[in-house]
Amino acid sequence: MDRMLVGKITAIGEHAITQKDPIIILFGEQATEDLRTVSIIQSFEKDKERVDLKPGQTITFDEQVYTILEVGALANENLNTIGHVTLNFSEVPEEDKLASGIYLEPFTLPKVAVGTTIHYAK
Repeated sequence: MDRMLVGKITAIGEHAITQKDPIIILFGEQATEDLRTVSIIQSFEKDKERVDLKPGQTITFDEQVYTILEVGALANENLNTIGHVTLNFSEVPEEDKLASGIYLEPFTLPKVAVGTTIHYAK
C-alpha cells in the first residue's frame, strides 16, 4: 500500500496566493516570519509517514484532486524534513525546473483555507 502524508493548513500568508503566479509555497510550522507572508503553513501528525512522491500519484486538497506530473530533485526530502514544497499548477518547463517543486494538473489553483487537509500520494 502506498504511504500517505496528511497535512493541515494552519496559516495562509497575505501574499501566499496570487492569480498571476499559479504556485503555492508550503512550509512547516517552523517557517520564519518572512517566509510566512508568502507561504501557506501546514502541520503534520507528530509521527508522520515519510513519502516518496512520483509522477502519476495525486495530491488532494479536501476534495480537489491533482495529478503529479513531475517531482523536483529535492521535493521529497524537503517535504519530509521541513514540510516545504512548491506546488506548480502549470506545464512542466523544459529547463529551470524547481528542485523543490512538484508540478500538478489541472492547471488551476485549488481553493484552500485554514483547516484544508492536504493528502499527499493518495
